Amino acid sequence: MAQLIRFWFELCLLKAAPQDMSASRPVLGVSAGCYALVSVLVATLSSGFHDGVRMALLELLLLAIFIAGLLYLFNRPARISQTLAALTGSGSLLGLPALVLVAGSDFAAPTLSAGWLLLLLWNLLVNAHILRHALSSSLVLGAGLSILYLLASTQIIMASFPQLAAR
Repeated sequence: MAQLIRFWFELCLLKAAPQDMSASRPVLGVSAGCYALVSVLVATLSSGFHDGVRMALLELLLLAIFIAGLLYLFNRPARISQTLAALTGSGSLLGLPALVLVAGSDFAAPTLSAGWLLLLLWNLLVNAHILRHALSSSLVLGAGLSILYLLASTQIIMASFPQLAAR
C-alpha cells in the first residue's frame, strides 16, 4: 500500500505516468475505493451523508464512463484500468486538501478561495498529465479533455442534486 501511495504522490508531482503502474484489478479497486471514500467525506461535509454518498458514486461512475468512452474513441481500451487507477489514486490524494478546505470554515474567505483555486488548477494539471499519457497525445489535448470532464461532470451533478445550486 505504501508503494501505491508513493506512486500517487509521484503522479501528483508529474514525475510518474499511468503506464508506470501495473494494470491490475486490485490496484484499480484500491484506487477507486480510496477515491470513493475521500469523495464521500468531502461531499458529506458539504451536503450530508446520504447525498454525499450518492454524489461520490455518481462522480465515480461519470469518471469511469468518460475514461472508457474516451479511450475507446482513441482506440486505446487496454489503458482503461491504468488510467482510471491513476486518476482515482491521484484524486484521492488531492481530495485530502479539499477535505481540509471544506472543513476549514475558520479560514478567511480569500484564503479559502485561493486554496480552492490552487487545488482546482493542480488537479486539472495532474489529470491533463495522466490523459496525455493515456492517449499518447499532447498536454494541451489532455488539459482540454480534463476541463471538458470537469464542466460536464459538474453540470450533471448539479442537475442531479438541485439543492446544491440553491446554496
